[in-house]
Amino acid sequence: MSRSVRTPLSARDPFKVGLVAIVLAGLVAGLVVLLSVVSFGTGTYTAVIAHTAGLRPGEDVQVHGVPVGEVRSVELRDTDVLVTFTVEEGIELGEGSRAAVKVATLLGTHYLEVDPVGGGQLADGRIPLERTSVPYNLQDVLEGGTRRLEELDAPRLARALTAASRTLAAAGDDVGPALDGVARLSELVAARSGQTGELLRAAEQVSLRLHESDADITGLMEQATLVVREVTVRRQAIRRLLDQTTGLAEALTAIVTETRADVAPALRDLDLALDALNAQDASLERVLDVMAPALRYVANATGNGPFLDLYVDDPAIPADDSLCQLQGGCR
Repeated sequence: MSRSVRTPLSARDPFKVGLVAIVLAGLVAGLVVLLSVVSFGTGTYTAVIAHTAGLRPGEDVQVHGVPVGEVRSVELRDTDVLVTFTVEEGIELGEGSRAAVKVATLLGTHYLEVDPVGGGQLADGRIPLERTSVPYNLQDVLEGGTRRLEELDAPRLARALTAASRTLAAAGDDVGPALDGVARLSELVAARSGQTGELLRAAEQVSLRLHESDADITGLMEQATLVVREVTVRRQAIRRLLDQTTGLAEALTAIVTETRADVAPALRDLDLALDALNAQDASLERVLDVMAPALRYVANATGNGPFLDLYVDDPAIPADDSLCQLQGGCR
């Protein structure tokens, strides 16, 4: 078998090697540029704004606080600024969509807030100037600042600025760490923007649930009001009962105090009467104890049954017809 002979690179034609290397480098550069410009899985849109307001390429594009893309370019077109940005494919921008440049941190970072509104498709993929806004209008700021500057006292302002510069110069060692702390704080806020968006969405869901349960909450509050009102009425009734009971106790106390001199002898007499009755009760009990055997012996002595024949002449015991006449006649 014949074996192919590989020619070393150093032995090849340098012109051809250089030409191939240039072509490969151009292809790689073109691919890098294409990858940086073309967004896979995203949609590209534009928005016309009055001025940049500090917005820069690479900053976030957010929808309701959630990052969904980034700003690709910021270009000047005539008197307006054209912002090119990308949005994830799952988000459709309707024909009434709006855009606004917002400040993200105190150090001047920004983001583009996009609000998908309406149905259909965004015309030409562009949000016009009348549906965009920026944090401030430079012309308005200059005009307002000019009017305010005219109202200021120039000598006094100069003295104030001089004093401020001296204070900053004296505190120069402390200003740097303070600015570093502010920078770290802004970075933390920017890093937690996703969690902040989730928190806002959760708060929105809670607000929706509360709105849906508004009728139930209102009914519950009305029932609670009725319960409180009934408890208040019952409390007033109990208070009146306590007041009346207190008055009755005070009246009984006064009666007992006033009649104590009369009641004490009556109670003593009652005690004596009870003692006498108890003594009579004891005597009667002894009589019954003594009479029981005697009566039993008398009943046994008669011998005619459980009764005793008594012979008593009239009128000690009236005849039966006499009793009927007394009672109005016998039937």
